[in-house]
Amino acid sequence: MKRCVAELESLSMTETTHLEAKVLLLEHDAQQCKVLTDFCDSVGLLPLLRTSHDALSCLESNKDLAGVLLAEDLPCGTRNALFLAESIHRLRPELPIFLRRTTSGDLDALYREFIRYPWSTGDVDQLRAGVDRSIFSLRYPTALVEGIVELTVASMRSMFPNAAVNAEPPYVVHDRIIHGEVSTIIPLESTWCRGYMMLQTEESALRQGMLKGFSYEGVGGELNFRDLNNMLGETTNLIWGAFKNRYIAPQTTSTQLAQVPIVINHAHKYISFGSPDPQLCVRYSLSEAGRRGGQPLVIVQRFIFNLHWSPEQFAEYAASSSSEAGELDLF
Repeated sequence: MKRCVAELESLSMTETTHLEAKVLLLEHDAQQCKVLTDFCDSVGLLPLLRTSHDALSCLESNKDLAGVLLAEDLPCGTRNALFLAESIHRLRPELPIFLRRTTSGDLDALYREFIRYPWSTGDVDQLRAGVDRSIFSLRYPTALVEGIVELTVASMRSMFPNAAVNAEPPYVVHDRIIHGEVSTIIPLESTWCRGYMMLQTEESALRQGMLKGFSYEGVGGELNFRDLNNMLGETTNLIWGAFKNRYIAPQTTSTQLAQVPIVINHAHKYISFGSPDPQLCVRYSLSEAGRRGGQPLVIVQRFIFNLHWSPEQFAEYAASSSSEAGELDLF
């Protein structure tokens, strides 16, 4: 009986969730637009349909994209779609570009440098293979994603007891643009992962949340930026502690493990952890309990498993932890 339960437990831990991802869709052909929106719906992409005229402004207003779908014959005024692709790549080189080819022949070497996923019109399977290889290259266990959201919401409600805390559906991003001005980074190391957790928010929104009384009584008033930094830092530490208790093995990890540099460019609000892999992202909205309307405090959480990531090892650890906790016997 216990063996059967253990097998079921293992299966549930290895089950992965197919998260959504936002993509910029630059398409003008009505028939192809329908094909692509249906495709996006089938694989979990959330398309933002734009024209060549507002493509770059869409990049400015959306900092959490996972890729760009672009038609080779998209009308671009005096320029062409390949020039637009080059401009997009210059602004956001981490975003994979999927070019729907409308001409024959190979792309010039210059364009092949940043258009890694060309696909022939009508060959949706070719497009799907590129999307799976780039946007959805990492799979996240359902139990882990649900557990992360659960413990984060509980931690935020503890830090902000007078606020209503809601989590949006988790998704994956390729963008490396920081949300807001206040950010925290804390390392995560376990037998199944090595990387970082990051919280990001806008300083003005955090200050307004404190003035509205989101946190404990007496926390508010004339808060300087150091006070706000400390609030987000304490929130990060609380989430990390809950994550550690649930998902990090008690044995210590080696101090000789390899590292990669973290690059931060404050002028461009850009951060890179040295890995092209997609990141797990969750947005949390904090608002006044019992009141509708008003601008919520948004805290963006990202998990970057850039040094080690193994869903299989997570399943083994989670199953062994459940067994040690006596959950199988209770069942």
